[in-house]
Amino acid sequence: MTKSQLHAFIDRARADSDFRSKLSNLEPTEIIEFAHKQGFIFSDEIKGRFLNRWKGVYFCPQAIEVGQLCPKLVPPGFKNLVHYAQSTCSSSELKSEENDFRSGKIY
Repeated sequence: MTKSQLHAFIDRARADSDFRSKLSNLEPTEIIEFAHKQGFIFSDEIKGRFLNRWKGVYFCPQAIEVGQLCPKLVPPGFKNLVHYAQSTCSSSELKSEENDFRSGKIY
């Protein structure tokens, strides 16, 4: 169920304008805390993705939408989380993610 809570979180943010507006100014750790208070239980992998702003992630279909819902995740100068994440990969030839986000730690 690694991504089921992420999908539920995205669905809630799409449907609930109050929830979405609260996300708009939160930094990564604040998003995780806010989500937890709202009943979402993210796996360490999902927490790691938020904490690291998807750094080094080669592919994640939810990354762009998460960046739109949580704009403080997107570092200045990048158009979205995928743009940032792929810029942090050591090679454009990668076919998998470089970091083990399952640990939930900051890289």
